[in-house]
Amino acid sequence: QGLGRFMDVGELTMFADYRVPQILREVGVLQYSPSLASKIDGFEEIDAGCEEEVEIRALTIQAVEILTAVLRDKHAAPLIPIQVDWFLWEEGERLALAGKLAPHHRTRTSFY
Repeated sequence: QGLGRFMDVGELTMFADYRVPQILREVGVLQYSPSLASKIDGFEEIDAGCEEEVEIRALTIQAVEILTAVLRDKHAAPLIPIQVDWFLWEEGERLALAGKLAPHHRTRTSFY
């Protein structure tokens, strides 16, 4: 309510963090180049704003938008991207706590 109330939340896309690209990679939706995969798997930091980091974020957003559209069409469900994002994030947290996910990319930034 008040300032925290969104009348157009369906217009928002997903939040491009670290967990969703991690799970999208795990299930084969995102595929990284061998050099990027090596950096991520080796726990190397990816510089904020560099081409690799921007591509991870942009392609994660695009993937979630496409997944949302496919799920919406296939199941006639009134889904919005932030719902798919939340599901993927929670599933990623569950799998990460169980030790079943490869490493996520590491970027130091205050933007997310």
